[in-house]
Amino acid sequence: MSSSDTSPTTAKKPRGQLKLLAIFAVVIGPIVIAGIMAKVGYEPQSNTNRSDLVEPQIQLEDWQLVADPVGYGSPWRVLVTSPQACEEACLQLLHEARQINVALGREAGRVKHMLALATQPPAELLEQLESEYPRLEKGTLDSAAYQNSLNQHPQEWQQGPQLWVVDPLGRVVLHQDADKPGKQLLDDLKHLLKVSKVG
Repeated sequence: MSSSDTSPTTAKKPRGQLKLLAIFAVVIGPIVIAGIMAKVGYEPQSNTNRSDLVEPQIQLEDWQLVADPVGYGSPWRVLVTSPQACEEACLQLLHEARQINVALGREAGRVKHMLALATQPPAELLEQLESEYPRLEKGTLDSAAYQNSLNQHPQEWQQGPQLWVVDPLGRVVLHQDADKPGKQLLDDLKHLLKVSKVG
């Protein structure tokens, strides 16, 4: 038998084996890679869930805070709370809340920025807020109820002004740590707006 008779058969075998290896790599490869990543503790970066999820759940009514409207079709809220007076740190968070709202672009209409204080702000502050944040929604929270609702949450959430995201049903769903950039909260809120069916 001449070498020319055997070459087509021997050429087909490697091609078939290569196809089988390729299929095996496509199916099994990702599983193996995921297993290795889990073993070494590698977590890929994500644009979502970089803020703190609020668990156990808190409702605005737990703070005796009235926001109108609440329910399906109502807006999301970027909320600043302060159980004391609204001073420099509080005003900085308020500015950040508005910047987050503006940065949402065409989705900005689905979100309101809101300030909730435990005390009635002085007339001078009200004038400043009216001038700088004409669309700001304002509310009053009960200081004792507010502190009580945060007992099961990190200690730092219970001190000073805080920044939250509230869904249209009045659930406080995200918290932004003061030492993290507001961009993280913005990215998470964008994701929530994209997948949300309630507001």
